[in-house]
Amino acid sequence: MNMLMRVLWLCLLVFAAHPLFSQQSKSESDGVSITKGTWFSSLSLSASQKRAENDRQLFATYLNDDRRSFSIRLDPGYAIKDNLGIGLGLLYGSTKEISTQQASDGTISDVWLAERQMAFRPYIKNFIPLGTSNRFYIIVPTEIQIGYGSQVKEVTTNQILTRTFSNSVYYGLEMRPGMLVFVQRNFGFEVNVGAFGLSNSVTRGTATNLPDSKVVSNDLSLKINLFELSLGFSVYL
Repeated sequence: MNMLMRVLWLCLLVFAAHPLFSQQSKSESDGVSITKGTWFSSLSLSASQKRAENDRQLFATYLNDDRRSFSIRLDPGYAIKDNLGIGLGLLYGSTKEISTQQASDGTISDVWLAERQMAFRPYIKNFIPLGTSNRFYIIVPTEIQIGYGSQVKEVTTNQILTRTFSNSVYYGLEMRPGMLVFVQRNFGFEVNVGAFGLSNSVTRGTATNLPDSKVVSNDLSLKINLFELSLGFSVYL
């Protein structure tokens, strides 16, 4: 619900800004034609926060849970033909979580977790103009993902600490459709959501007094995920 409210607020901001920009000169309000040779770059940010008490899950009850995460990415690119661009996305993300969990047998554990993620994402981006003003575009980026992640997790149960270090390497393919709106000449913002994803990852872990682990995962997603909503600001030259 909070995510949907954010989308609605963004839409209201766009419509509120429209009368203001419509008073400007025609050259400023017509937006940008994305033709061959156009350089562009966008900076996008996504973030989430979760706080819970007595949250009952399948294997444990989270007596307290505080989780925060964010990711930031830069997407420079170049139009190789009209309404078609290529580029290289650079992403960095971080997650932190502190929780107190109660297992089904009544055992209580304090958990602290920190994750980092870095990725290179070469992409192709299609621009579909809406109308003749060149202010509104449907955008369809298709990108190859090559990334690395690391995690540190500490679990304290009955005053016994278990610390786990893990790292993962992943690659995959993802589509992130969305909308580009020019609010001023050469400057706009983008909203994207995750829609299609195919990925493979290998995670290796080392834990206190436990044997090393290796997990190979293959994931396929064929639905729009509003929880992967990101907002980006763009410059087109």
